Amino acid sequence: MNTIYLMFYDQQTRKLHQDLTGTLDVTNDPYLYYEEPYYFLKPEILVGRLDRKRTFGFLRQQTGDIYIDYPYLMDAMHDDIVFVKDGLEAKVVYIIRRALTVVIATVKKHQKGLYFEAETFLEKQLIIDDYPGLVEGHVVLLKVHDIDQHGIYGIVEKIIGHTNDPDIETLKIVHAYEWHDTFSDALLDELKTIQIDMNQEKKERLVLNNDLIVTIDGADAKDLDDAISLTVVDGKYHLHVHIADVSYFVQANALIDKEAYDRSTSVYLADRVIPMLPHLISNDWCSLNPNEEKLALSCLMVLDEEGKVIDYELKKTVITSKHRLTYHAVNQFLLEGKTLENPALEMMLTQMNELSQKLKRIRKKRGEIEFSSSELGFVVGAQGQVLDVYERATDEAEELIESFMLIANETVAEHMVHLDLPSLYRIHEKPDQQKLKQALLNIKKLGLHVNLKHLGRPEPLQQLTKNTTGTPYESIVHMLILRAMQKAKYTHYSDIHYGLGATYYTHFTAPIRRYPDLMLHRLLHLFVFNEAKDTQKAIKQYEQILPEVAQHTSEQERKAIQMERDVEKLKSVEFMANKINAEFKATIVQMMPTGMFIKLQNGIEGFVPLRLLNDYYLYNEEQLTYIGRKGKRYRLGDQIRVVLLHVDLHEKKMDFGIVEKKAKKKRSKGKR
Repeated sequence: MNTIYLMFYDQQTRKLHQDLTGTLDVTNDPYLYYEEPYYFLKPEILVGRLDRKRTFGFLRQQTGDIYIDYPYLMDAMHDDIVFVKDGLEAKVVYIIRRALTVVIATVKKHQKGLYFEAETFLEKQLIIDDYPGLVEGHVVLLKVHDIDQHGIYGIVEKIIGHTNDPDIETLKIVHAYEWHDTFSDALLDELKTIQIDMNQEKKERLVLNNDLIVTIDGADAKDLDDAISLTVVDGKYHLHVHIADVSYFVQANALIDKEAYDRSTSVYLADRVIPMLPHLISNDWCSLNPNEEKLALSCLMVLDEEGKVIDYELKKTVITSKHRLTYHAVNQFLLEGKTLENPALEMMLTQMNELSQKLKRIRKKRGEIEFSSSELGFVVGAQGQVLDVYERATDEAEELIESFMLIANETVAEHMVHLDLPSLYRIHEKPDQQKLKQALLNIKKLGLHVNLKHLGRPEPLQQLTKNTTGTPYESIVHMLILRAMQKAKYTHYSDIHYGLGATYYTHFTAPIRRYPDLMLHRLLHLFVFNEAKDTQKAIKQYEQILPEVAQHTSEQERKAIQMERDVEKLKSVEFMANKINAEFKATIVQMMPTGMFIKLQNGIEGFVPLRLLNDYYLYNEEQLTYIGRKGKRYRLGDQIRVVLLHVDLHEKKMDFGIVEKKAKKKRSKGKR
């Protein structure tokens, strides 16, 4: 029954159709009842995630949070999925799924021997089976196999490292997410069996070795999975987007395929990259390095003078990149006129930028909402120490690549839809009306004009993001709107991509680092390039597995994003640790009754607790303002000067105070 109970939570519903559950006997079930054709939760039973505090908890649900007092929490822990019986006193009555599956702990020593100190507060004793070879200072991954009122029971799954290791804090985060950071010997041995018959492939593919094909990436990128070329003929743009044919090397059900599926994505941490595929594939065989023949899948598009696709072909190709360009060099040419010493290349880049701007205008006209999101970059030393932190910039070169990848993704998605073939899609549903309305009401409190008449239509949101770009309110307004949006996800069916204003969308352009792209390439080989031995059998097979692939890869993507944020916080705190009492310019970006979140000019965020200020402040939620007894006010979006007061490396938090402006002394009036 546990699987059925969990379905109520996963689908955020109080009833399940019997077609989903099968026939169940709920005669004596304490939580469910049946009315044909549905199984219902009993009226007093609520399902949700437990937000556990030390002496109380909340059941978090879409319909509202329920307070639960300490005596009624059972032995439920933070983030457990639970049934709660509502009444005079809400009570946890059943734990459906435990959130705690692993614990990161450090081996400590006392008089009686070794013990385990968990990285996070658990409230229960760790009871762990003996494990040979442990010494004080070892950091370990514990696998939890049972939890009761007395303790948390488990085994040592792995020694991660030692507290003295320079990168141990990052490794703690990676293993807390149960993310694989190495490849097995068996998998690496499997790579030795892969062979490339380039001569045979040239007979079966379109060979484009004479085209002016280039890659444009960051200077430190090593997995170059996309390349582009452009010619203009009779006013029409012949845009070719070439993507590394990773599926040639990663065959279905091979060890490397299973590992890539488990990970689903490469993870880009502040101080390292954890790749989805081994370096032999990602940085060598499939990297479109200059002057090397490579296998690719190419989307060969013809666009009219306005930038609309009027014709296209999907082809298996052999390509040779002629130049490995960087965003920096291309931006210097496009924005500053710095020569690349190659007239043909400069002409092509100029035409590419011209087309990119046309594509951008088309997307904006159809409803794309252009958000400015902050992404931190880190300069990291050899021992993992953070030397500098900066906000990443997006200029013409980055937008050019983005525009070309977007149009290729849309073209491939539309192709799969019209052929009614099994496929994976990237969808972004319309925002929740209530969440969006609340976000816009908060923006209105900033004194900005907000249009509430056409809730959900992109035009008012486009106007808001445009009007606030370059102002102190930019990051706040964009953040508030983004939080009201649904999360983009992978699906086995096509739907809109609201944020892009796209009718059809998929991920085709990054198979080295995203499994959905790799899976799509495999589907293209099978069904578009007719490589399936039994097409109908293959179609049925993939129609069955794609829903699960979509769900798993969406979950892994969210997990990877959260891991990246955790490491970003860690490295930000490490960078600031030796800057206590230093002063910084900052912007107030979020307000709470207990204090304000601020953002420094380098993009690092911290917290200003109200209790640390020199006056007593009340939070006026209606005006998004703190009002002090002495008349001083602080408002969302205000530019302030702050001083770093405290850094907590363990909790990855920083507390700041506000540098108060000193009142100027009045000059005494005397005889001159």
